[in-house]
Amino acid sequence: MSNREQCNAILDSFSDAQLVNVAAVLQAMRRAIDDIEDEAFCEKMVRDYEHDPDKGDPMPLEDFAEQLGIQL
Repeated sequence: MSNREQCNAILDSFSDAQLVNVAAVLQAMRRAIDDIEDEAFCEKMVRDYEHDPDKGDPMPLEDFAEQLGIQL
């Protein structure tokens, strides 16, 4: 039995009244997992920036605008 099938079997064992609380717990877990993933992504971006050899090489505003197709 797969994990999804096991979860569905467990959910089927709850009453409708109990499912209100189960849904709240699952939503909280989903948010916590998303927050952890977001934090890991941000930490990776910081590490990548800190190890970027070009991080101290500023780009002139005109060059940046040109790359974006913006005319100043």
